[in-house]
Order: sequence, then structure tokens, then C-alpha cells
Amino acid sequence: MPLPKYTAPKGSFKAQCATHKVAWIRRLLATTALLAGSVAQAGAQRVTGPWEDGSLAPRGVLRIGITPRFEQWKERYDANGERQPLGALATSDNLGAAFPFVPALAGNLAILTGNVLPPLTFGSLHTRVDVTQARTDITFEYGVSTRLGLQALIPYVKNRVHVLPVLNDGGPGATLGFNPSLEFAGALQRNDLVVTTLTTATSTLSSELARCATSTDASCAAINANRTGATALVQQAAAVSAALASTYGTSTALGAPYAPVAGSALQSAVDARLTTLNSQFRAFLGAPTAGEWITGSPAGAAPLGAEGFAELLGGETGGVLARPLGDYEHSHVGDIELGAKFLLADTFGPVAISPLPRPGAVRLAVAGVYRLGTGQLDLPEDATDVGTGDRQVDLEARGYGDVAIGPRFWVSSVLRFGIQRPDRIVRRVPDSSTDLFVEAARAVEVDRDLGDIMELEVAPRYVPNDEFSIAGLYRYHSKGADSFDGTFNVTSADGTPLTLDASVLNTGSQNEHLLGFSITYSTVRAYTRGSAKWPLEVSYLHSNVSRGEGVPRLQMNGISFRFYRPTKGNVLRTPATPPR
Repeated sequence: MPLPKYTAPKGSFKAQCATHKVAWIRRLLATTALLAGSVAQAGAQRVTGPWEDGSLAPRGVLRIGITPRFEQWKERYDANGERQPLGALATSDNLGAAFPFVPALAGNLAILTGNVLPPLTFGSLHTRVDVTQARTDITFEYGVSTRLGLQALIPYVKNRVHVLPVLNDGGPGATLGFNPSLEFAGALQRNDLVVTTLTTATSTLSSELARCATSTDASCAAINANRTGATALVQQAAAVSAALASTYGTSTALGAPYAPVAGSALQSAVDARLTTLNSQFRAFLGAPTAGEWITGSPAGAAPLGAEGFAELLGGETGGVLARPLGDYEHSHVGDIELGAKFLLADTFGPVAISPLPRPGAVRLAVAGVYRLGTGQLDLPEDATDVGTGDRQVDLEARGYGDVAIGPRFWVSSVLRFGIQRPDRIVRRVPDSSTDLFVEAARAVEVDRDLGDIMELEVAPRYVPNDEFSIAGLYRYHSKGADSFDGTFNVTSADGTPLTLDASVLNTGSQNEHLLGFSITYSTVRAYTRGSAKWPLEVSYLHSNVSRGEGVPRLQMNGISFRFYRPTKGNVLRTPATPPR
């Protein structure tokens, strides 16, 4: 029932003035209230930006994010925090000691050179590695209620690894190469000549030892004067002849896959040993009727070039069966995450439609994440491969805290604890962690337990107006040591029985300090007022690892797009204020 209007008595000027004064005051109060409401609604909007905070997607709204990130690194921090080229992990000044068939050469070459520890190396290898990774994170966040939200992350990763191996460029010279007698008949003929003349000289001296045992002929004087030395020479020459045939190969004996490089210190030592033996035969037998007792020298190998090195790694003969070093790229889904976030307390208000917070406003939230092992592991047969994930299950708990310092400035913090579940994977187990290229016979399924993870992230945010925000980022990442377990008995490609211990794959703990910033443009506030067609945020983000231990020195640039899509009516629109 409408209230009756007040009517002043006619003719009362004072009553009429009082009536007009009351009406004017009412209009002024209404206008002031309307303006105050309009200012509150038009105040600068909270633009969240790409770094994580405790906010949820509004109830009934699906928040979709697409963030392509471009990451690069060509250096890493070693266990002492010192910077080193990434290629140092595939660099060696003495390449070859761990390759199959190489250790077996040591015995024969010790006989051929007289050196107990002959130098066995394919030379030096210096590798340059530069990794470029394009990672696109697709995120889905849905507000189930004002306190509960669901989230999912699907990463897609494309790796490009630029690898430039340089063989025998400085450092110790190569002493081993592919045995030429396995491919060239001329090399076999050279080896046959050396072994045949050496065998003939050995047989001749052996016969003379038997003849001179009961003879005083002048031709036996040298032998009878030093029968011990002559007997030792027969034994040494027979051993050298057998070692020559076994190492270099002849028409009747298959040589080793590798042989001393022509002109190398190792080949020179073999030639010197043959020259010494020839001189000793002359001392006991005198000069032969023609030439020398030992003629020629065995065919030496050529040092490995780029093609030879690729064959050494990937060829079936050597048993390594690894992917040769070189540029490559591959792409695959990373480790997918599924989770839920629960809002514990919030005096900020709903992020999409509320004005700026008052100083001292607090928001607290917790989340649980289940990470699937959907990524692609780095390949065990590739020394420079970079995977797209760990390919094992993780459980992660997160805590969020946002505090408003002022209406336009607040700080978000995130604390993450990740428990990495043990699993089993196929790895090649070397004898030493410094072995670069591990043969295929050493590939076994080992027990793996990756170290647990702790991260602390702090992101200060400044919002100058409705559309823009600027945010910094500091993140500390710590990861425990990785452990591998298992003992295995296998047979090497050269027939040698091996006992493998997977603990040689263990790695130390890691930590890194990351700094970054982002600049964000948002139309969410304009959309709530009806002046923008789409509610979205666009951000540029940059970060780099400033220091660490056992981690890549990574630099990242990216662009983030985030869309708000209501699923139950237009809940983002600010309802019209009815006139009062």
C-alpha cells in the first residue's frame, strides 16, 4: 500500500520550502549512492596473469588456457654449481676404452709393442649440444562451486636437439681405427707377408737350435754362445706371430674389428718391435740370402672420420647399436596432470567479477595433483636425447597463499611437494658413469626411484588498471637424488661375461633458482560490463634459471592465452543494479 503524500497547507511559504528541501536531500542521497555503486563496479579489475595463485575459476565457468613456451639451453650447472657446455656430457679426450672388442686388444698389443698398457683410443671427441624445446601447455579449470575447482594439464612437447660432434680435433691422437684387412685384400697380403717371414725366421732359428746342440760348426757359434737368448727369441717371435694374425688378420685368420692407426704411436711401437726382432734374428742366424728375416709391416688403419664414427656407434659389428650423434627432433605428449583445488578462505572475492581487494585481504587454498606417466623418456641408445617427461606416476600436494598489500598490489605464493613413485625402465648400464656410449647388450630393465620434489614460488603482482597487470616470479626448485637398483649378468658383444650393477646410474640431488616476469592484458572486466565480446587474458612471460646444481641453464619465453567460458548461463556478466 503506497504511503500517503504529505501536503502542506496552502498559503504556508515555510511549509513549501520545507517540502522542497526534503525532496532535494533525497535526490542527493540517491545520486550519491548510485555514483558510489558505479565507482565500486568500475574499479580496476584483478587481472590474474599466467603464474599460479589460489583463485578458482568462477562457479559454472570453464577456464581454458593455452600457453606455448619456447625454451632454450646450451649450458648446464654441474654438481658444484659451475656452468659448463651441455655438450660436455658427450665429450671425451680418450674415446674407446669402454667399447666392445677394444679391451680384448690390450693383451695382443702388449705382446706386439712390449708395452704392458698400450694406449687404446679412437681419439678425442668434442660435442656441441644446443636444445630448443617448444612446449604447449593446455589447461582446463572448472569451478564446481565457490570453494571447489577441478583442473587438468595436457602438455605437448617438441624437442629440437642440435648436435655437432668433432672427432680428433686436438687432444691425444687416435691409435685405433677400423681394421682394413676386413675390407681390403691388399691389407691381407701385407699382413700375410709379415706373418709368413716371421714364421719362417722362427722355424729356422728353432731348427738351428736343435742342430747346434751337438755341433761346433762356426755357424753355431752365436747360438751356442747364448742358447738361452735364442730360445727366448723363438718363444717371443712365435707369440708375436700369433698376436699379429689375431689382431691384424691374415688370409687364414680373422683379425679384430679394430687395428692400430697407421703412423700412430701404437703402430710405430709395433713396427719398432718387428725391427728389433729382425735384428735379433740376424744376430743369431746372420743375414738371409735375400732381403731381411722379417719383411714389411702390418697394414695400419685410418683414423675415424665422421662416417667412421657414425659406423662405430650405429654399426652392427661394434655391438654399440646407438644412434649416431647429429641433429634430430621429435614431439610427443608430456606427463598429463589431473587435480582438484579447494578454497579454504577468501576475503578477495570471486576473481572474475569482484573489484580490487582491500589491504590485508587473504586467500588460502590447497590442491592435490595426480601426474600420469604419459611422457616420452629419453632414449637409452642416444647420449644426447631429451625426453618429454619422466613417464612415471607422481603425487603432488600444493598450498596457495595470496595476501593483498594494497588494493593494486598483492603477493601470491605456492608451495609444492611432489612424491615420485618408483617404477621400472630399460636403461643401458655402464661400468662407469663417465662412459659415453654403452653397448646394446647392457640394456636391462632396472628399478628406478626418482627423488622427491619441493618447490617454493613467490609472485608479486601489480594491477595499474582494469586491463593490465605486471607480475614478477621467483621459484626455488629442489629435487632429491635418483636411485637405480638391480644386478644383472649379461654377455658382451665380444663374448665377455659381464656383471652389471644399476647403482652406477644413480645421480645426485638438484636445485635451481628461477627468476621471471609477465605482462598481462585482460578483457574480463570489460566483458563483465558488456563492453567486450570475449572474456580472455593474453600474457607475455619470460624466465631464466639464474643458478643451480645439476640442472640446465634454461631460458624461456612464452605467450599465454586464457579464456573464460560460462557453462551455466552468463554468470560472468555483472547484473544490472535496479534503480532506487
